[in-house]
Amino acid sequence: MPLSHPDYDLAEMTLRPMTKQISNIVACAVCIVVATLWSTKTGLAADKLNYSGKYSTQTRKAASGSEMDATIEVVQNAESIEITRVEQGKRTTSRYPLNGAEGDYTSPGGVTGKCKAQLNDKYLVLESVVVARPNAPPMRIHTKERWQLSADSKTLTIKSSVDFPDVPGDASAIVGAYGSGTQKYTRIETP
Repeated sequence: MPLSHPDYDLAEMTLRPMTKQISNIVACAVCIVVATLWSTKTGLAADKLNYSGKYSTQTRKAASGSEMDATIEVVQNAESIEITRVEQGKRTTSRYPLNGAEGDYTSPGGVTGKCKAQLNDKYLVLESVVVARPNAPPMRIHTKERWQLSADSKTLTIKSSVDFPDVPGDASAIVGAYGSGTQKYTRIETP
């Protein structure tokens, strides 16, 4: 039986508020999902480790067999991480942008190059490239460090690997093994 004009108006008046209610519920649900995702994302950013502080090496041997004292001073903010290394009285500073761009690097030996950093919720990964022998055929030295703080943030473990992109693979692996390894530092100052 077809709906008469008054019946049709009554059905339309009943459906319109119901459609509006459904639209409001959907809009509210979308807002809740967006707010939840946004707070989760900003929460993850807040969970990233802060490496700021001063660290001292936990016994490091020099080539002569004597102990070397080395410190690392770290200043971290949202844009970059600045690392100052003091080894054998020599101070070098490098600035690693945290946005994926390249920064300026100075090796402990004073050789300049480029660097970059990647920070996640478990590790800080630092990479640097310097060119050795600028007057002879150039040879790039690529260093990668993976930094990890202990659960109490008092011990910093740095795992380093070195390779030489301009040297054949087998020779690069042999020579790089001498610059690779793991070093532990104790946090002696916190900002």
